[in-house]
Amino acid sequence: MELRGIDVSAYNTVTNYQEVAEEGIRVAILRITERGNAVDPTFERNDKGFREAGIKTGVYKYSYALNVSQAQEEARKVLGVLKGRTLDFPVFYDMEWSQQRILSKGELTDIVKAFREVIVEGGYPFGIYCNLDWYRNVLDTKALPYDYWLASYPYNDRGVIVESLRPSVGIGWQYSSKGQIRGISGYVDLDVFYKDNFGEKEEVQEYKIWVGRCTGNAVNVRSGPGLEYQNIPGYPTLNKGNLVDVIGSAKDTKGDTWYRVLIAKKYKGYVYYKYMSRN
Repeated sequence: MELRGIDVSAYNTVTNYQEVAEEGIRVAILRITERGNAVDPTFERNDKGFREAGIKTGVYKYSYALNVSQAQEEARKVLGVLKGRTLDFPVFYDMEWSQQRILSKGELTDIVKAFREVIVEGGYPFGIYCNLDWYRNVLDTKALPYDYWLASYPYNDRGVIVESLRPSVGIGWQYSSKGQIRGISGYVDLDVFYKDNFGEKEEVQEYKIWVGRCTGNAVNVRSGPGLEYQNIPGYPTLNKGNLVDVIGSAKDTKGDTWYRVLIAKKYKGYVYYKYMSRN
């Protein structure tokens, strides 16, 4: 199986999402935040446009983290922008910044795992984007056994697949930065993906699900573990006596516990521990 894909950011101008779909593009990976954790100004428009055109979506975050706390902050911002919405493809952590390359493999491993833990606890599949040099020489891939989306394209890039450069590993291949697609002005990155079933959720660790009862009225159900996250769409609050499945837990930046809840077998979010008791 091969799914044709693209990845886009504010550097790309999408003029017609339906035309992109008609070109045979089935996957779009969107930059979600940029340097300083600012939201990519085209993210919301692209997310809506590609979804309405029937194109599957995922997101990527170019990392500027030099330590664990910065990686956690990058991940929390990603969750805050996603606001609990569904993704078809993972949240990819883009590892290629030159200032990260001088770090040890152990430090990079800690950074990636810290980002991943927050993302997975937020209910999203995780992957790593990097080029083949980073995959072979920089990252400790044995310590980071996750889904990889790998970049490998020729110096004389003409927007076509060069089969001899296809990586023998990974769930996706970015084979060009000079693609031309109807519906997008200028060049765009081109990809092929070999997997599109990422499951409901990766598990950081096994969690014994239990039934919880809400102990307050108008209790916020947030998209992540903390007050900085917005309420989830569809079911933003719970009232006293409401029953939910408690499917996980996570800590906020202060170290307080938030329970991850499943409401009506459909909506997922986080509730502060003081407002949840065992039924």
